[in-house]
Amino acid sequence: MAGKYSKKQKRPWIAAVLPWKGDRTGEAIRKIVFLIALITFLVTGGILLWEMVIQPAMVDKKANEIQQIYHEDTTGSEDYDKFAELQKINPDIKGWIRIPDTVVDYPILQSSEDDPEYYLYLDYEKNSSKYGSLFFDARNSMDLDDPNSKSLIVYGHSMNDGRMFGSLLEYGSLDYYKAHPTFELDTTESEGDWKIFSIFKTNTLESQGEPFNYLRTSFSSDSDFLNFIYQIKIRSLFNTGVDVSADDQIVLLSTCSYEMSEFRTVIAARKVREGEDTTVDTTNATWNSTVLYPDGWYSVKGGTKPQHPATFEEALEQGKIDWLAEE
Repeated sequence: MAGKYSKKQKRPWIAAVLPWKGDRTGEAIRKIVFLIALITFLVTGGILLWEMVIQPAMVDKKANEIQQIYHEDTTGSEDYDKFAELQKINPDIKGWIRIPDTVVDYPILQSSEDDPEYYLYLDYEKNSSKYGSLFFDARNSMDLDDPNSKSLIVYGHSMNDGRMFGSLLEYGSLDYYKAHPTFELDTTESEGDWKIFSIFKTNTLESQGEPFNYLRTSFSSDSDFLNFIYQIKIRSLFNTGVDVSADDQIVLLSTCSYEMSEFRTVIAARKVREGEDTTVDTTNATWNSTVLYPDGWYSVKGGTKPQHPATFEEALEQGKIDWLAEE
């Protein structure tokens, strides 16, 4: 019989967390606030777990898989073609770069000029990835006889965790350059070691001054090419002591930089010549006291813009060229 001796209905345990019939207004609000905070924590934690643990681990796993193919020991096997093996995965794999003692050990992709940034946010298997891929300028040719192979350009993200081209930002340190003055870069047509002759920072926004057009792949003459090298040299953070000649092939590694909005860090290197020692004597490498920055740099960072001869020919005539290789 119902009455004062009836047992009070027991509330389920979930009522301690969720708003429930019979809750006072303040108690219901407290539970709602708690639930919002809990959901926010779980979502944020999930995003951080994906961004900082899961996705980097997936990138490393894929990198390791393709590195095993590229670096496979083929001693005694004359028929093994590493790029043929890589192109079974993706025919757009046109090169490979490795900077010793860094994480840079990746394939280099290349898409068509119709979609030159196709691999900006795609991995080498064409899966979406914030890391993207390293990729050649679409105009570049792997044929050494093609004018568009004179200056190879490789793009890549400078990831905060150091992956892809993130470690290139470390070249702002002279000691880091001295520890990593060379790298290996092979293409489908040739293998080679490369000596870094300049590290420079440049702008892409006209509001910071006229951008330096370093995105060139071909040149009209030796004079045009040497003037391009001169412009790269006067912008270099360091005097590297590495010489360059009109006959050299160069490569520019380009990545985003953060000194100013839309800045770029560029590593310029030339291919080691046939019969040349692959090492670089860095004992005499120094900071460049007359490094040329974009105009906007001086209004933000201070300092005075140095005066340089306008062209390679003028600088040569004034005896200010010490990097031209002897013929």
